[in-house]
Amino acid sequence: MIKQTSLDFLSKLKKNNSKDWFEQNRYFYDHYKTDILELTENLLTGLSKFDQSISQANLDPKKCLTRVNRDLRFSKDKTPYKNYVLIVFNKNGFHGNTAGYYIQIEPSANFLGGGIWQTTPELLKKIRQEIDYSFNDINKIISSPKFQKTFPNGIQGVGKLKKMPDGYDETNPASELLKMKGFCTKEIISDKTLLSKDCIATILDSFKTSKPLIDYINKAIEYDE
Repeated sequence: MIKQTSLDFLSKLKKNNSKDWFEQNRYFYDHYKTDILELTENLLTGLSKFDQSISQANLDPKKCLTRVNRDLRFSKDKTPYKNYVLIVFNKNGFHGNTAGYYIQIEPSANFLGGGIWQTTPELLKKIRQEIDYSFNDINKIISSPKFQKTFPNGIQGVGKLKKMPDGYDETNPASELLKMKGFCTKEIISDKTLLSKDCIATILDSFKTSKPLIDYINKAIEYDE
């Protein structure tokens, strides 16, 4: 589980996003960092038990986390710190182009899921080709009772085309999926759940439900014609 003090730290950081405040509260930040890293390690251990690609990737838990410092070089918003933490488990690393699992912790706005939110035009084309070729397979995944119960909002992504992509017809049974630019699950997880003794099990159950979708996407991405 996550400690209440960790959520409190993020909430206070959101209200006091300055270097002076951060330095004055570094003691609390250090405890928060230790807590989040422990959560990450526990999730990685559990995930590795049912996803062989993750277990073989030898991921460093520290590199599965976003840094607290914001990159201000190209941003109009000059607040120096992130008031959330994003944890990503991707077999090719945090910024890997393959599908993976994630959870973002931000008090009262936490969410988790798995898949690929946004990708390159080249890889998007490969995913669409796979969906067109094997729509029944992905439809079976996303229409299963377990998937729909865990992810009632279904498949999401960075955006969706208004018209069919080039090469596909509106009569295609996979038309709505083919219009999408990302293929990811994303659902809210409450502060209460994160603070509960069932925290790890609940997150891992969600990840396990996402795994068939992740495997499907990565099969498409890694397929060599």
